[in-house]
Amino acid sequence: MLKNVSHSKGLEEEILFETHFDYLFRRAASTPSQLLPEGESTIAALRKLGALMADPGTASVPLPDRDSATPAIYTYFGQFIDHDVTARTDRDGSLTEIGAGAAIHPLAPQQVVAALTNGRRPQLDLDSLYGDGPGLVAGGGSGNGQSETRTRAQDLYDGNLRLCVFRQGKRLDLPRRTDGSASIADARNDENIIVGQLHASMLSFHNAVADAQPANLDNARRYVRARQLVRWAYQHVVVEDYLPRVCDPAVVADVLANGPRYFGSAGGHSRLFMPLEFSVAGFRFGHSMIRPFYDLNANTRRDIGDLLGGGAKPENQQDGQLRPELVIDWKRFVGDSAQKARIIDPKIAAGLFEIPFEGRAGDPILAHLARSNLLRGYSLSVPTGQALARAMGIDPLTEKQLLEGESAELKALFDEAYFDLRTPLWFYLLKEAAVQTGGQTLGAVGSRIVAETLVGLIKESPNSYLSNRHDAAVTGNGIQVGPGSAGCITDLESLLQFAGVL
Repeated sequence: MLKNVSHSKGLEEEILFETHFDYLFRRAASTPSQLLPEGESTIAALRKLGALMADPGTASVPLPDRDSATPAIYTYFGQFIDHDVTARTDRDGSLTEIGAGAAIHPLAPQQVVAALTNGRRPQLDLDSLYGDGPGLVAGGGSGNGQSETRTRAQDLYDGNLRLCVFRQGKRLDLPRRTDGSASIADARNDENIIVGQLHASMLSFHNAVADAQPANLDNARRYVRARQLVRWAYQHVVVEDYLPRVCDPAVVADVLANGPRYFGSAGGHSRLFMPLEFSVAGFRFGHSMIRPFYDLNANTRRDIGDLLGGGAKPENQQDGQLRPELVIDWKRFVGDSAQKARIIDPKIAAGLFEIPFEGRAGDPILAHLARSNLLRGYSLSVPTGQALARAMGIDPLTEKQLLEGESAELKALFDEAYFDLRTPLWFYLLKEAAVQTGGQTLGAVGSRIVAETLVGLIKESPNSYLSNRHDAAVTGNGIQVGPGSAGCITDLESLLQFAGVL
């Protein structure tokens, strides 16, 4: 079970999958000229660069011109996806220590690949929701809640094999233990209030799909079919709704029609793996989409820093569950009239520069999201933005494009550290989006990394909806999880509607 996965706890108590990390472009990762220069001056420059990446917006100075056209929910759907496919690159261990006082240096790529394992099964199969399953046994799931099935599931499931979730009127929350912590398969999904309620909505979605299955199915068969349909609906939303909103739609269409160019066997790789260029840099573009503040409902506005820590913080709880005034009105996050995500560019909400998680609070690197992202990429020998652009046959951004609209201080730093010639991949992808699309989607390199990884993982899985088009539930419009038009899941909004939370 994955119940103890978190950003702040150590690895010793976690029960995780053991899958592979690797590089999409291992030759670039092994070539010093394709990496950031090694040395203390680069580390100091990365720390300074992170400090210069603050979004100046606040609740009193909202800066609406920094908003994109993308509804705010897709920021946190991206975080949910990330937790579903990756774990371990962003927590400290003997290999990845980057906190204050650590001796930071670029690791040899072969050392990274040999020693760093992904704690996720990267198939977009919702192991972050289901854990390792309820351990189905003959006759399991039909008892009074004290069955072998529930014991094996460690309280993720009730006696009828429904996923446990707290619903009381309009209140929706994760199921919680007596100490206030969430009883879910991935504790990272309780580390801010928005992703926590999205996880609770996915729990509700599974139960609604289970309830919509034929009445003659027993609990075990009902669970198995519901889990299959929920996974397919989720994957369909990722491919058909999420990716075209955050990537160049033409790149997504190309990967769907013609397959990946660099991911999987087409790129010369002999095994399935999670690309470090994706997990350490490419998919962290979503950090720039985070608003400095959110309207959770008609009466509650909160700065992003106040939302960190999620429903487990005592001040966010009432009677052991999330306070009613913090319950999200999803109409404010999804749909045309919703508040919007920030544009994708090298600006990060300043509330993310003081992360309060246990083991990170007060650390000048680990508590600072921009600094930790930049130094993590450096320590794991992720190639520069220019290196990946050239490997893809794409013209790299020019110095003028990289520095356009940036402060004099940042321009001077780029000149001093030669970042105009070798740009940290995470910063490069954010700037590429700003230059090429005005921040509405990722640019050419970023779109290719993200689309190829997520579509490639789904295409590689024999259990995905793309590999099961023969099933009657996989229609040309979406995934049919229940009867009637309301049971056809086409996008994230229809998923939340079927879950009964929108």
